[in-house]
Amino acid sequence: MPVRPSQPSNYPGGRARIDVTGAGNRLADPVQICIVDQMAGADKSKHLDPRTPEMPWKPAVFWFAPTNVQRDGAQLSFDLEHGITFHLRPNAPYILRLAGADGGMVEERLVWKPIRGKSSAPEWTAPAVTSWPPEPPPIEPPQDEPAPVEPRPAESVAPPAIDTVAAPEEDKESRSRRIPLRGLAVAAAIVLALGAGAAWWYLPGEPNVTQEAAPIQPPAGPATVQEARRMVQEKIPADVAVREAQRFLNAKSPDGAFLLFRHAAEQGNASAAVAVGGMYDPATHSPETSPMPSPNADQAAAWYAKAADTGDAEGEFRLGRVLMSGRTEDPQGPEKAIMWLQKAADQGHDGARAALPK
Repeated sequence: MPVRPSQPSNYPGGRARIDVTGAGNRLADPVQICIVDQMAGADKSKHLDPRTPEMPWKPAVFWFAPTNVQRDGAQLSFDLEHGITFHLRPNAPYILRLAGADGGMVEERLVWKPIRGKSSAPEWTAPAVTSWPPEPPPIEPPQDEPAPVEPRPAESVAPPAIDTVAAPEEDKESRSRRIPLRGLAVAAAIVLALGAGAAWWYLPGEPNVTQEAAPIQPPAGPATVQEARRMVQEKIPADVAVREAQRFLNAKSPDGAFLLFRHAAEQGNASAAVAVGGMYDPATHSPETSPMPSPNADQAAAWYAKAADTGDAEGEFRLGRVLMSGRTEDPQGPEKAIMWLQKAADQGHDGARAALPK
């Protein structure tokens, strides 16, 4: 999906036009973009945030809407204003990310061209739509659910009064005998109750510690991008996200799997970072397992590096292999590859041992 910047003759200084060929209906509506600078390395990516001209490149990802968006079949065109183009260097390579209609994203290489500038300082006002992915609609509770019943406080029942007044026909001696007997009966009942409780507590083979019930796992939802986005927004734990991502892959839903793997990788999960890198890696890229329309070795290396930096042997091996391929923009890639392959080999990784030069 080629991306071509230009500046038509009728455009004022600082404004540029971007033509994206082959976009079709794979991109979100409204169009959302993110511009990434990886000149310092994929692991030190900076994202353009034109809201702050004094410090436009930041580690945090920033999505924004371009202006004058036009669609014509598979062709997409939009404008970038002076507040954006001012921060782009001529002949410098960037990564242009476009929000996908299915919740994923499309990445393309953007080599900026020299354009007529503008003498004034850059200013940029965010359009009305500046966030992506969009928030899912709120889940409405079923209308036929009965209203919750407030629990009623337990009514205190006074114990029956003990009549200590003897019947008229009883004499004082019989009354004095009846009162101690009644006290003995009450005491005996208390002793029996305590004995029964102690017997239950010390039954052989039973733990004397109250055990917590296992948490109830919610039923798995459909393997759709909307369901994946919902789980990401609920900030599910990394291990749960990895398990759900694998379920999405098994259900032939790589878009949802990508969102979940990325969510887990951003929490520091090494296996998830390897999985995301594999979706970009030219050696493993496949339409059945990746939502990316084409491989991207630099992005693969960036995600593999996240895993390798934690000491993960598979991440070290994958990073070394993609750097060794020479398909990244790192001019020292092959030299760095030896270091990472050796690290993985030292941990017993057979693939890394076989990949090391003999």
